[in-house]
Amino acid sequence: MEFEYADQLLAALIPLGLTVIFHGLGMDVVRRTYKRFGSSLFSNQHIGLRAFFMITIVAIMLATHFFGVVIWAGFYFLAGILASAQDAMLYSMLSYTTIGAPHELRGHWIGFGGFEAMTGMLMFGWSTAVLAAVVQKIHAIE
Repeated sequence: MEFEYADQLLAALIPLGLTVIFHGLGMDVVRRTYKRFGSSLFSNQHIGLRAFFMITIVAIMLATHFFGVVIWAGFYFLAGILASAQDAMLYSMLSYTTIGAPHELRGHWIGFGGFEAMTGMLMFGWSTAVLAAVVQKIHAIE
């Protein structure tokens, strides 16, 4: 059983690596968006613009996380772990968000969803840190 998880960890490096790369790109979009618009929006008192800016930042983060789910779902489907793209997306969405999938993976892949859940938790932590930094900078401007 130990070797089975070692093999799963090695296989998980593919979607994990892609998730980290694309998450980093998404967080860079957040950084560039803040750099371009953040300080000018928050130096004045436009509440509506502030709200729109924060919604934009969170939407970028949400899209970034969704793309992480798609990466893992693609792996499940292309590796033949799950038979349909729809099942792969559902399983991935529930694993990435750590809600827990309604069914288990079978055979050699039985614990693989745990690696996605660990990755998802780390990516949510990363997003939370970036969001906290944006909010902190906004309060420093005020």
